[in-house]
Amino acid sequence: MNESHDREIIGGHLLVIGGAEDKYNERRILRKFLELAGGDAAEVLIVPVASDYPEFAADVYTQAFRNLGVANPRVLRATSRQDVVGTAGADLLDGVTGVFISGGDQMRLVSILGGTEFAARLRKLVRETPIVLAGTSAGAAGMSTSMIVRGEALPHPQKNSVRLSPGLGFLKNIIIDQHFTERGRISRLITAVSYNPYNLGIGVDENTAIILNGNGVLEVFGAGAATIVDGSQITYNGIAEVADTEAFSVCGVQLHVLRDGLLYDYLDRHPLPLKNEFLLPDLG
Repeated sequence: MNESHDREIIGGHLLVIGGAEDKYNERRILRKFLELAGGDAAEVLIVPVASDYPEFAADVYTQAFRNLGVANPRVLRATSRQDVVGTAGADLLDGVTGVFISGGDQMRLVSILGGTEFAARLRKLVRETPIVLAGTSAGAAGMSTSMIVRGEALPHPQKNSVRLSPGLGFLKNIIIDQHFTERGRISRLITAVSYNPYNLGIGVDENTAIILNGNGVLEVFGAGAATIVDGSQITYNGIAEVADTEAFSVCGVQLHVLRDGLLYDYLDRHPLPLKNEFLLPDLG
């Protein structure tokens, strides 16, 4: 998996949050976001368009970031695609060091932002600058090139237990699933990976994040775990041979469960030694 066309192009960091992150007490993940975005000098843009109530979501994160020292967080105030296309939304990215995409519905997020000047400029900034892009829940799922938009938490992998759709494309060949352990979503992530084992599946628990940099290093950060489903070594895959409502068999799936502080090479697909045992690539 180390061919050049598989390499992620990330100038800064991606912070992918499983949802329900602490916004009122320790706020460890939000603090990490601001630390990566420049600390006291961070210029933050909140993107709440995935939410059913974007103004409420904007107010929650605006207050949270103000309490952490950001004097004037910016907000992309849009409730429809017309609001993004018809305004100077992309201009809000001028001088921004951190962008935070809220939760809600990832289909709403992508249908509003996909193909806009705002999304194109944000992708360019992610590729070419040290900007930090964070997404929580739906904002996390929407980062993928191929994202999960619907799916049932079934006891066994089943062919029609998950629905995939194009995402915003910040994460190539990676599928994100959120609220992972809390909602029992392991079977649907295995199903999503089985559709095309070229994709790496990553399930992120609530109040937990994965931090990815352009060197291919992923770090788990927070209260829960990240579950990695690697289908690249699958030896048997029966998903194409069963009816839509049937369970299927798959052999050779590799599974990793990583908690706070553990590292994973998401390009070459293997866990990395603990930071206190070996010298590892710098995440900063």
